[in-house]
Amino acid sequence: MDALKKLQWFVFGAVLMSCLQLWLRRKQTGTDLGCSNPPPRIYDRHSSWLNVPKIWREEMERRVKHMETVCRETTHSVDGSSARTGFPPMLYVDDRHRLIMCSMPKVGCTNGKRLLYALTGNVDMKSFHNFGSGKKVVSYKRFLPRLSQYSPFGAKLRLETYLKVIVVRHPLERLVSAYRGKLEGKGHPITGEAIYIAKRFETNPTPGMLTGKEGVSFQAFIDYLNSLDPNKDYNNHWESYIRLCDPCQIHYDVIARLESQGTDLNMMLKLIGMDDKLTYPEGDLPASSSAVWKKYFTKISQSDIRKIWQHYELDARLFNFTLDWY
Repeated sequence: MDALKKLQWFVFGAVLMSCLQLWLRRKQTGTDLGCSNPPPRIYDRHSSWLNVPKIWREEMERRVKHMETVCRETTHSVDGSSARTGFPPMLYVDDRHRLIMCSMPKVGCTNGKRLLYALTGNVDMKSFHNFGSGKKVVSYKRFLPRLSQYSPFGAKLRLETYLKVIVVRHPLERLVSAYRGKLEGKGHPITGEAIYIAKRFETNPTPGMLTGKEGVSFQAFIDYLNSLDPNKDYNNHWESYIRLCDPCQIHYDVIARLESQGTDLNMMLKLIGMDDKLTYPEGDLPASSSAVWKKYFTKISQSDIRKIWQHYELDARLFNFTLDWY
């Protein structure tokens, strides 16, 4: 009987020690160790956040808190460890500096990729600002690792330990940028989709529109978008942030806004210890840009604007953009 009691006490002590070690490890690393709640923010765990101004750090905390509150309110998960079948293709990884960055079309992605090329050692750090045309920048994408290329374990490890960055802009401003760059005027690069829009949504299409030699009107573009099924994928240039960057699952630490991208991304460089070697161009989006994109919507009816807003309303809510200007 004494031997049995000794064995029981031994087992109890071993379990107690194991639990104590687990608790200590959790306290030291800040990891959740399998809990359903998201891990603590990097600014809670990494001393590098002390290297950036407090006012900017607090702004990032506000943006992140707002995003995750909206995720919970809209029944989207904020648990980055939940089961998934894959990751969006826009998540690029820099293992050298423990960085994950979502680079979306029409949200400063060309300069963002230039910066990633410099960080990953694919182009010279001193001349990355002037590295080639947009086409050359796109052609180099194959040299950037994507999170989707890693094993589930490797992806999860990086999501839990790397700095995660997303750059956003007002969804309707992004639509105008996509239209101007891809479907307006002559020489637009998206021919097949332009011909489809001209045939289906232009009231009086010109021969050039019908053959893809000319672009389409902004009204036809909006009518086309309003005809799309929100539950199906769009062209990446006007796809939602939810599908491109999965903000309710990824636990972004830095939410940069295009109008302040120079400041936000230079602060990011401070966080990864590269601010002494790299400087992101300080050319923040000028105030006139807002007037330019809003002008495109002056001839669009309020009912059409409300319809298109439904496609991007969650994107807007996540990053605190509004429709109070029309």
